[in-house]
Amino acid sequence: MDWKTASSYYEARLSDALNVQRHALSLAMLPQAEVPARLKDVLLQEAEPTRRQLERLKKCEFRIAVVGLEKAGKSTFINAWLQCDLLPAKGGRCTFTTTQIYSVENESEQRLEVQARTEEEFINLLKELEKVGAKEDLNTTRVNEITLQQVRKEGNLTFPFTRLEDIREPLKKYVADEKYAHAVLEARLYTNKLAQAEGIVFYDVPGLDSGLAKHVDEAQAMLSDCDAVILVQRFTSLREKELEIIKFTELGDKNVTVADKLFVFLSRIDSLGSAEALKTHIEEASQDWLKRAKLPPERIVYGSAGAYLMLNSLAGEQTKLEIGDATHIQARLKTLTGITDEETLNKNGTGIPEIKEKIFNYINTERVSILKKRCEASINKIFSNSEEIYLTVSKKYPENPEEAKLFEENNRRVLFTEWWNRKWETIKADLQKYYEYSVVNKSLDSSNAKSFTQIEKFRERYLQIVDNEMQKLREETFKKKDTIFLANSNPEFDRMKANFAWRDDLYGDISKLLSAIAHQLALELKDEALKLVEYMTSLLWESNQVKPRLIENSEEYFLAKLENSLSVLFLRFARPVAEALIRGPVNSDTRNKIIKSLGVDIEIIDNYYSGEESAFRVLKKYVKYGSDLLFNSEIRQQVLGVTGVATQIAGYVYQDIKSPQESVVFEVENDINAFEEYLRYAIFSAAGFESYCIQELKGLVDSFRDKEGTWTGVALNEWLQGNPLLFAEIPNNLKSQESNLEVSERLRQLSIALKRSRSPEVL
Repeated sequence: MDWKTASSYYEARLSDALNVQRHALSLAMLPQAEVPARLKDVLLQEAEPTRRQLERLKKCEFRIAVVGLEKAGKSTFINAWLQCDLLPAKGGRCTFTTTQIYSVENESEQRLEVQARTEEEFINLLKELEKVGAKEDLNTTRVNEITLQQVRKEGNLTFPFTRLEDIREPLKKYVADEKYAHAVLEARLYTNKLAQAEGIVFYDVPGLDSGLAKHVDEAQAMLSDCDAVILVQRFTSLREKELEIIKFTELGDKNVTVADKLFVFLSRIDSLGSAEALKTHIEEASQDWLKRAKLPPERIVYGSAGAYLMLNSLAGEQTKLEIGDATHIQARLKTLTGITDEETLNKNGTGIPEIKEKIFNYINTERVSILKKRCEASINKIFSNSEEIYLTVSKKYPENPEEAKLFEENNRRVLFTEWWNRKWETIKADLQKYYEYSVVNKSLDSSNAKSFTQIEKFRERYLQIVDNEMQKLREETFKKKDTIFLANSNPEFDRMKANFAWRDDLYGDISKLLSAIAHQLALELKDEALKLVEYMTSLLWESNQVKPRLIENSEEYFLAKLENSLSVLFLRFARPVAEALIRGPVNSDTRNKIIKSLGVDIEIIDNYYSGEESAFRVLKKYVKYGSDLLFNSEIRQQVLGVTGVATQIAGYVYQDIKSPQESVVFEVENDINAFEEYLRYAIFSAAGFESYCIQELKGLVDSFRDKEGTWTGVALNEWLQGNPLLFAEIPNNLKSQESNLEVSERLRQLSIALKRSRSPEVL
């Protein structure tokens, strides 16, 4: 197959491959597609060299890079190739910028194009020169500021020509003359002397060892974007900068080896002293290249481009000065090569015809196979990885938009449910931790420090309520005392009648007191329950659906239910104590009958009394003896077995009582005190308020845990409604409320691209 057909074919194939690569990479870059990194990496690596090769094919260019160290003889080599001493080749640096040489078919197409630097490009060059400390170059730009500014001002120039000799001076001026060359970005020479094949381009780049990063960057870019490389090598073994040529070539074109496209020209052999030295030079260079790049010996040619120009009468005055006398050169070459025929020596002894023949043979025969090798490797990598990406993603996503939407919605629901199941376990654990630590005071560690829990707060609040209500009861009771006493003095004060009357009124107030305490306890328990509900609500992102499902109907209904339950518990033990202590005076028949009727319930109170006064440890004894059990030392000794009088209970001193009225007041007041004592130290525990409180709060916790199905629905609702607190916790792929069809759409586009690319057959 000829080059033109192959170029056309692979131009189409590479275009298809890059189209597939673009769609595959677009799909692979979506995080939700979950494409393995290795597949993306291959697509990214193949994109640039494939794109560069395609651009070369579109421009019908076959690029040959001529590289080497400074003063290796690159320009002289190209001059010998062109059979015209055209490019400057003097002793110092003679190439300040890249020269590109294009092969054209017609003589009328020949021209020299000079591209001047823009002001920005020139400023960047100066910065780079300063950075690397190129003092000589900086000094040159300062000395020649006017001419360099003039070149930039003139801009791009074109010089048509018929003979190469006609553009020698402008080429020298803009490529090698330091007065002008620093202001030139590149020079392009179009000539029919380069090669018979159309589209051949030679790149002559400044030496890699120039010290300028710009030249290294240009060399790397050129070697990454070329089809063949000619290295003009002066020394036997490769220098460090020449080794970079291998590295740059490998990096830029991983699908073909360096040996596939490299030619080496061992230059300036006429500087060697003997045939043995030449033989050694060639052998060492061949072994070195075989070791470093597996380059076969037939890709290495030795010779002298300068000698070729001299012996074929093509050398200009500067070259003659550089090379020396032609007769001397001819004699040295005869000695080195063993060729005695002058005509044969002038051609074959210089290596130029041989290297040209090898390059032309490569162009005419090998470059198609190398192109195929390079392109097929890229195409296969792109297609195989793209197809794998398609298969990987298509297992999880459909191409059809409606199917994709349904799939996406179903998938998101499944993913959310999976997330919720894990979250529910965390919620239960957090609730249990809160309950144990904040409600029932179960320590989370081994320390003895206890926090003030909800149960302790409930007990503390009960005592405060008792204090407040008893204070109000006393105030109300003693406010009525005088009226009741006067009403029972007809004409003299009737102690027993007044006592009964006062106690009857007091018992009614105590009944109200018990209801008030029960109501306030219910309020306290409701508040504690609501705090627990509030915490549960926070676990479900403050959803307004939590509270109604935990507390049925309303807070008022919940409070009434608590109050009713607390009243039942409270009255069971508080009312018998009130009956025994308040209904009748001490030693009255009423009181004695009440004691007998109470039975075992009144004895339960004794089991829960936690106070310090012995007189109250057995309720029946206190009911029988009254305040005498506190202040009559003989009775205390006889009944309780203790000496002295009570000090814990405030009241009148027994011997201070002088009147019947004072006697009644003393008895009633101490019965009230006793009733408060039992409220404080016995009834709370006997009624099981703490257990009831725990039971109610634990019931809320259990109810919450039992409603997993309910909370699953609540969580789903909050997710669909976009609750910001919930969205702060869920993974990013669950935050979008719109169906993400991007994966399916890109998958569909990749499918279309792959189908279109499968039709051409490999050549």
